[in-house]
This record gives sequence, C-alpha cells and structure tokens, in this order.
Amino acid sequence: MARVLTALVLLPFFVFALWASSPHYLIGWVVAGTLLGLHEFYTLAERAGYRSDRGLGYATALVVLFGFYQQNALLILGGLLLLLALTLALSLFTAERFERVLPESAVTVAGVLYVAVCLGFLILLRVSTEARMAARLLSLFFLIIFAGDTAAYYVGRALGRHKLAPRVSPGKTIEGAAGGVLGSVLAALGGKFWFFEALPIAHAIGLALILNAIGQIGDLVESMLKRGSNLKDAGRLLPGHGGILDRADSILFNAPIIYIYSRLLLS
Repeated sequence: MARVLTALVLLPFFVFALWASSPHYLIGWVVAGTLLGLHEFYTLAERAGYRSDRGLGYATALVVLFGFYQQNALLILGGLLLLLALTLALSLFTAERFERVLPESAVTVAGVLYVAVCLGFLILLRVSTEARMAARLLSLFFLIIFAGDTAAYYVGRALGRHKLAPRVSPGKTIEGAAGGVLGSVLAALGGKFWFFEALPIAHAIGLALILNAIGQIGDLVESMLKRGSNLKDAGRLLPGHGGILDRADSILFNAPIIYIYSRLLLS
C-alpha cells in the first residue's frame, strides 16, 4: 500500500512535467533526482569504507547537467576531467593514507558518471527534440520501465520460485523477470495505441525488450552496490520504494538508450 500511495501522490506531478511545454519542470525533477541519488551513492560508498568528496561531486553533477541542457559535450567532458584532477590534487593535502587516494577519487568520479551523466541524457532528449515528440518518447520510456518493474515485483511475489541472481539479490526470481518482460511489452503496445500512434509496433516491442533487459541489469547492479554496503535500501525518501536509486536503478543505464533511439527515429 505504501508503494501505491507514493506513486499516486507523485505521478500527477511527474506526468505534468513530461507533457509541459516548458522543459524546466522535467529538468527540475532530473536535477533533484540527481543530487539525491548522488547523495545515496556516496552514502553506499562510505558504508563500504570509501570516503568521497561530496562537495566536488555535487558541484560537478550540476555542471554536467548544465552541459546536457546546453547540449555542450565539451562542458560535460571538461567538468568530469576537472573533477578527476581536483580530487587527486586535493588528496595531496587531505589524504591520511595514500593507498586510499585512487579508490576514493574513483568513487567520487564514478558517482557523477553513474547518476548525473546517465540522467543527463533525459535532459538532452527533452531540449533537443520537439516538445510533443519528447513528451511521447519520455512517457513511453517511463511507462515501459515502471510497468516492467511493477509487473516483476508482483509476479515475483505471487509466483516466484526460482532465484534469478541469488548471490546479488535473493528476492528476485526468474518468474518475476519474465513477468517484468511481459509487463513492459504490454505497456509499450498500450502506449503506442494510446498516445504514440506513429510508433511502429515492431519498434514498440523492440524498445520494451531492450529497455526491460537493461533495466533488470541496472536493478541487479544497484542491488550489488547495496549488498556491498550491507544495506537493504539505498535510502528511505520514498515510502514503499526505498531511496531515489532504488526507484531509478532501471532508468540510469536506459536513459542513454532512449536518447540514442530518439536520434535514430528522428534522423
């Protein structure tokens, strides 16, 4: 019930952001999700014993997102390279143990790559595509992912018998994964006939299969990070869901995919 109520409260605001004529509502969601998700990533790292430079990470994440908004690849790349240089240079004066400089600098940079760069592609899609087309693509994107996640959760709870990846996530089952694939395909077909009639059926099904497969990998990757930090959830911000990373784990690796598809579709 907590999962459902959280979704019911947030969903209208999120749908409005997707379909609003101004891109800034969606950008606000992405910026907030990035900073909160990055906070959770650095917390996971610290629980695993690796300190990060949070201030530099947050600042670079904002620079990276601004680079996506400006469609400026040099700004994005420059921000990432500057982050790496600064984390290493500052360690000359702040590091207590030099053998930890490399992994802790890597953690700071990895958080920005994992959260900010991935989510930045959602901003890039929105600002580089005509508003209505962007709304259709992003709505289909989130519909496929959320339907797959929801179907996997409930089918797994009801019918799950065979473990999918017990070493990483004992709760996930093969039956749940299959239910997730079916949920994504049905959602993609529903979205095609509901608000995206120009989308070929083959594209809808293909997108559903690709996004669901990558989403399940992203889910397992986040589960691996949590297991390495000995935490059940990345955070507690969203009742019934956990933290931002728990909700966005299927989105992160998929955001570049939907942007690439948008370029291929519109080329």
